[in-house]
Amino acid sequence: MRDVFYTILVVWIIWRIMDSVNAYANRRGKNTADTYTQDNREEGKTTIKHSPPVHKKINDDEGEYVDFEEIK
Repeated sequence: MRDVFYTILVVWIIWRIMDSVNAYANRRGKNTADTYTQDNREEGKTTIKHSPPVHKKINDDEGEYVDFEEIK
C-alpha cells in the first residue's frame, strides 16, 4: 500500500513540475510574439536598430603587464 502511495506522489510531483515548465515556456513565447507584433512600420521605411560600441572602462596606458611564471 505504501508503494502505491509513493508512486502516486512521484507521478503527481513530476506532473506539477512539467505543468510549471510548460506554463513558463508559454509565457515566454507570448512575450516574444508580442514584441514582434508591436513593430508598426510603414511600408517602404527602413529602420536600423543597433547598439553603440562598448567603450573600455580602463585606459590602455593604465596598469602594466605582469609576466606569469609557474613554480612547481
